[in-house]
Amino acid sequence: MPIKAYWTVCGTFAIANLVLFLTGNFTMMAAVVSGFIAFGLTFTGMMNVIPLMVSHPAEAKPVTHETVAIQPMRETPPQAFNVLKSA
Repeated sequence: MPIKAYWTVCGTFAIANLVLFLTGNFTMMAAVVSGFIAFGLTFTGMMNVIPLMVSHPAEAKPVTHETVAIQPMRETPPQAFNVLKSA
């Protein structure tokens, strides 16, 4: 649901609750039902906003890598404590 449609539904819901309240028909049962609907609308609004925040990443900066010169092999293998190293 687009954000404008969400705000339209919320506005319609608020006006309906206001009309019920002003006419004296906003009973305890109507308040409970209204609360459940408001709870659902809150999470519907979150689901509208989260994809917009995630889907617009910052542009990637160009990455430059340093070139490393290849070192020649050693003529004799390294030794530690008179044992050949495995790596």
